[in-house]
Amino acid sequence: MKNQYTIVFALLFIAALVVHSPSTYAVEAVASIKALDGTVDILRNKTTFAARTGLILHDKDLVVTYQKSKVTLIFRDGTEIRIFPNTRFLIEKSEESQDTPRRFLHNFMLKVGSFWGKFTKNRQRSLVKTPTATVGVKGTTFAMAERDSSLDVSLSTGEITISNQTESIDLVTGKIVKNISATGTIQDKVSDITYQVVIKPDHNKIEIPEPGKENEVYFTLQLVNLKTNKNVDRPGEIYISLVTDKIEFEDNIRLNSRGYARVKALIKAFEAIDYRHGQIEIFAIMDGEEFIDVAAGRTVLTYDPPDLNRLNLKIDASSGEVE
Repeated sequence: MKNQYTIVFALLFIAALVVHSPSTYAVEAVASIKALDGTVDILRNKTTFAARTGLILHDKDLVVTYQKSKVTLIFRDGTEIRIFPNTRFLIEKSEESQDTPRRFLHNFMLKVGSFWGKFTKNRQRSLVKTPTATVGVKGTTFAMAERDSSLDVSLSTGEITISNQTESIDLVTGKIVKNISATGTIQDKVSDITYQVVIKPDHNKIEIPEPGKENEVYFTLQLVNLKTNKNVDRPGEIYISLVTDKIEFEDNIRLNSRGYARVKALIKAFEAIDYRHGQIEIFAIMDGEEFIDVAAGRTVLTYDPPDLNRLNLKIDASSGEVE
């Protein structure tokens, strides 16, 4: 799977400053397209054009997917949204607050369709509106689908607030609520999520290779019933979410008819900017609206960070002495 991440968006953001004035661009440039499958259109100022990987998105952009298309958006704070087929998703407004530390405020409109979102912890607050209800988000991973004046929401991690014209409830980790309408109670429709993707590396601790070399890490993916802890015979495509481009998964990952997959990822040499906190968080989701009843899987890879001061050593060209 071809990945572009927050750091790539930052570079695109800087490059775009050459074309746009700082005051205008700071308002308009809010996200970029991380990956796409099939035909995806962007509607901007009554003009429709084809989306492409790396495209910068602005406030008021409407993202449109079709029967066999999907697209992933990455926002300035690292928030990631995977939009499923037959969806119309509007970026109403995305802005950065003046607080310290920085915080981001996102307002989205899911006109119709579905998506999965990973919303960055402690850095953002989001509001997702639909014709049926409104979802308030802090730092969570969840999926939602709006069809025929009915809303379904499932929450893998964190907590969200769902409000319609009648009531407002807090949905907590591991819960799903189906068939929310514009009026009527929500709480009595809440239940436990039945299924989950489980992602397990052969080894949680990895070795970072030297420049020019690669290491491998293998993962097992399984769809399990959370009540029985047994495997579920249910095939489907898998989407992998992680915040580095130095680990590359295979393209087109798919669970077989037994709900099982064995996949390889390549680990490339890190640069100084890639070393964060000695760990990498990875999410695996079932890649489609029909799997809204399946919670995302999560695993963490760890590694030993080097002495970053040594990565920045300077050597005098004439004397060979280390500065």
